[in-house]
Amino acid sequence: MFWNSIFELDLCIGLLLLILFGLLSLRNGHVSLSHVRFVCQCWLVMITPLEVQDYALCLLTVVLLQNFHSFEALLFLLLGYVGQLYMLHSCNLVSFYVCLEAQTLCVVVLCGLLARGASTSFSVEAALKFLLLSAMVSGMALFWFSAMYLRTGSLDMVGQETFWILLVMLFKLGVAPMHMWSVDLYGSIPKSLLLYLSTAPKLSLFTFWASSWHHDFSVGVFILFSMLIGSIGAYGQPALRSLFAYSTINEIGLMLLAIETAGFHTLYQHLGIYIITQLLLWNLTDKRLFALCAVSLAGLPPFAGFFGKAWIFWHAMSVQAFSLLAAALFCTVLSLVYYLRVIRLFWTAPVHTAASFAGAPQQTTLTSACAVALAFAPVMLVKPFVI
Repeated sequence: MFWNSIFELDLCIGLLLLILFGLLSLRNGHVSLSHVRFVCQCWLVMITPLEVQDYALCLLTVVLLQNFHSFEALLFLLLGYVGQLYMLHSCNLVSFYVCLEAQTLCVVVLCGLLARGASTSFSVEAALKFLLLSAMVSGMALFWFSAMYLRTGSLDMVGQETFWILLVMLFKLGVAPMHMWSVDLYGSIPKSLLLYLSTAPKLSLFTFWASSWHHDFSVGVFILFSMLIGSIGAYGQPALRSLFAYSTINEIGLMLLAIETAGFHTLYQHLGIYIITQLLLWNLTDKRLFALCAVSLAGLPPFAGFFGKAWIFWHAMSVQAFSLLAAALFCTVLSLVYYLRVIRLFWTAPVHTAASFAGAPQQTTLTSACAVALAFAPVMLVKPFVI
């Protein structure tokens, strides 16, 4: 308990000093934003506990900080990271609720801060929809937590009914049929915030699901809804972002299928491929590389997305979940149609010249590393299929 208190005190003091450093330095003009971003990244590395899942979240947040160009956005990203970090180790309903709502607050505020130009009203409207729906779900969950405390006298997660925790997590993940807020946000928020929303909250929620929380409920109905709506809803979408919003819903359904049939090792594998693909997808300037990312998302060989989905299907067959497997295969074939349309659209587009790649060295390094991981990950993922 003493060392936990020391860690929390160090985290709070470090965050306060970081706020003062950023405000005073940027106001006087002696330090650029890149230096403040570097200090933020160093602070993240220093406060992160020595556990694998914590460092995975820390590394992802360090990468995401490169896409934001205001001190206020960096600050709210750090606050969101603190909420995600503490949620990974939550064993109490109150701490889980506070950490989850801290992430929601950061997303809503960032939608307002980063809205620019003609899309400002749409971004704020989508953020308000998300806030109101999230407040309704969280309010019902809080009422249930209070009723459970009156009945049992305890707020510990162990030995309690966890149905409302499951519903809240599925809502935050954007699982169908509780997915409409994600479609609105994907279509209106800036690309940097879209990249954050599609990676970091999902990593923290799934990691909390695997490490700190267990339940006895089946999520088969939500798997079917997510895969069907994600694969069918993408048809007829005029905007590319809306198409990838439904693609994300489909991917979340596959991750839930991994939890239901294969376990968390397979979940982490597919989630890692998904995060790498998202980092590559929203940082690219070349259209043909964008088309190759769509190939991986479609689950076509030889990229890593094919082996991630194949491993999930293999485990579903091994546990004899034939109905879920048949639905997953059917939805995967349906999703191939709009993925192939994206591939055709971007592969036949004019190829950019080398001048279009002139950008920040950090972004070039990030996209190169993600591309290498996406291409060579099958060497590691093919092992389960080798007898």
